[in-house]
Amino acid sequence: YTVLGMIMIRFFLLTQLFFLSAFAIVDIASLDFGDKGPGFSGSLYGSFQQKRGNTDKDEAEYGGRIQYDTNKTITWLQGSVEHDEASGVTTDDNAFAHLRHIHQIFNPDWAWEFYGQLKQDKFKNLKDRTLFGTGVRYKIADSQTYGKLFFGLSAMDERIKYNELDPDEHNYRASSYLSYNFVVNNTFELSYMGYYQPKIDKGSDYMTASMAEMTIHLTKVFDLSYLVEYDYDSDPGSYVKKTDTRQRLAFVYRFGQDDPLSAYAQNMLNSSEDLEDENSSRILAVELESKLSDIHAPKDTFAGEWKADREQFSISLDGTGYYADERGIYDEKISWKIISTETTEGVQGAKDQQTKLVIIRFVDEEGRLGRVENYLWSGNTLVGLSGSVVKSFKR
Repeated sequence: YTVLGMIMIRFFLLTQLFFLSAFAIVDIASLDFGDKGPGFSGSLYGSFQQKRGNTDKDEAEYGGRIQYDTNKTITWLQGSVEHDEASGVTTDDNAFAHLRHIHQIFNPDWAWEFYGQLKQDKFKNLKDRTLFGTGVRYKIADSQTYGKLFFGLSAMDERIKYNELDPDEHNYRASSYLSYNFVVNNTFELSYMGYYQPKIDKGSDYMTASMAEMTIHLTKVFDLSYLVEYDYDSDPGSYVKKTDTRQRLAFVYRFGQDDPLSAYAQNMLNSSEDLEDENSSRILAVELESKLSDIHAPKDTFAGEWKADREQFSISLDGTGYYADERGIYDEKISWKIISTETTEGVQGAKDQQTKLVIIRFVDEEGRLGRVENYLWSGNTLVGLSGSVVKSFKR
């Protein structure tokens, strides 16, 4: 990236931050292919408060997200509900749900998006606002130093039903957005998203949106999130203000293949199939042995530092080690065992073969077993056999 290019990106981001606003659209962290492994993941958050005595007050906000990833697609559903009361009088009552599908086209920088959303907000006079849209997304920048920047452009169909006074609306809007994410280190992350949504036939009627979030990763599964939002609608309903601001501090629980509950469930499924998995892996090792490329001379030890993109194994001679993922703040202890591989002539000892099967077991801080994965090792190359994505580590 040129210095001038990065200056332009930063200037554009600052401009968006001051002039765009949020319309309760999405979780704002950038979603990129390969950020998560194939399968389901998600998050949950909640905030509850009750006061009695001199102050009579109830506040509740909760929401969540579930996501499914493949090599070339990302599909997710997100929703939230908020309801507040003070002395028996409702002071906040809103809800929204958002569904989006992102599909890679041409190459990982380009994607096609389809989305739908439903929003209700009593204090914005919205009985419901539903929209459907489709468009393209382009990854402008992807840098470990400066972060990831995406630009999206789409057309959408919008239908609004008001609670009272105003007639229902049916509009066609253009929707453009910028999405930025910067992982500062293993525990600190910054995200920003800005939207601009004008009517296609009346550019003076528009909505803008911006959200900025600071995330602190407390553990592998718990985050502390601080979110700032600013909304602007140039032509809102009767007696509804054009601007809204909001701040939220929340604890977030992330689930997926690496959280304790999912790992425990996966371990229960795998525990009865360990022997079958090892035998099938031996057969698969024979099939893949002839396909491995860039194989160096075999080494006498499996110990060392193994890297694949942002993932890393650190292997010790005593049969232990750890796994780290720079993107997801995953730091896990592991134990490993070298298993002999099967050939057409029979089974030989691991030391007598060029390619060996390695069983890696992931354990928590107390040594309790999590998931089990199989890898094919030859010299300075380590190939993952588990899951639908083939990962190749180099020593």
